[in-house]
Amino acid sequence: MDISQVDINSLLILKSLLEEKHVSNTALRMNVSQSSVSRALQKMRTLFSDELLVRTHSGYELTPKASNIKQDINLVINSLEVLVNKQSFTPQTTTSTVRFFGLQPQINTLMPTVISEIRCQAPKMTISIDTTAKRHFEALIAGDVHFVLSAHQPPSSDQNLYRMTVAKREFKLLMSREHPLAEQTLSADKLLHCCFGQISLQGEKTLSFEHKFIELGLVDKKNRLSVPVLLSHFSSAANIAATSDIIFHLPAAYADEACLDSRLITREVPSELRLEFTSVYLYWHKRFHDDAMCEWVRSIFKQYYVEDHTENLIIA
Repeated sequence: MDISQVDINSLLILKSLLEEKHVSNTALRMNVSQSSVSRALQKMRTLFSDELLVRTHSGYELTPKASNIKQDINLVINSLEVLVNKQSFTPQTTTSTVRFFGLQPQINTLMPTVISEIRCQAPKMTISIDTTAKRHFEALIAGDVHFVLSAHQPPSSDQNLYRMTVAKREFKLLMSREHPLAEQTLSADKLLHCCFGQISLQGEKTLSFEHKFIELGLVDKKNRLSVPVLLSHFSSAANIAATSDIIFHLPAAYADEACLDSRLITREVPSELRLEFTSVYLYWHKRFHDDAMCEWVRSIFKQYYVEDHTENLIIA
């Protein structure tokens, strides 16, 4: 392969095509014509000597070779972005896109202030936020996002991630105002016989505070908490709680916001069941650590949320 044949614009279109697997969606996303997308795909097919995307009854699918090069293309484009931003990043004139992944509680709590500041200082910048329930660090490692907001810990094998603490997280119980325990003093013994909703974002099988019941000797392998509702997203939790006997153990900020619905109330978690304060972190990959745009975005988080301004490289 002759590197001089590489067309950067076609490479950018291919990156989007491999993600969208749809010509018209790619054209809309890239603000180009569908014919331009088709021409770029043909160039890339010639360059890589592969069909890359093949049409099936349900749309386009990636060839094995396309799947293999997808992450490499992301890394190449990200490296080019870093190179360009190091030389020319100016907030007032930048048209760059900064990409975040996070779940609704963290995004809802932390991002409005950050977005407001970005809009003030960099009015032409685009802020892309993904709240799809999935493993938290895959997109960061693959180079699909610049930042992740998460209270989770990355796998110990991922040693190229930096992080800084941006918030402390507390939990509350969300339930209907008509729930039998709504007006009672709560305790582990009373909650033991309740029905809970589990929001399983990464395949978690147990409630986040079930181990507290275990420590108290109230729950064991044969006698578990009742969890009849399993969700993969936060969005349905409030309405389910409002119309049933299901209780959700949720981040406090999200639970409080849900109570804008007058059918709902929050209750403090009994002291014997409270989790130790957990931190919410802003994560980024080593490849973006010295990127001027990402340094600027981190400075906004430091301005509003970080007390000691410490950035730590995670070492397994």
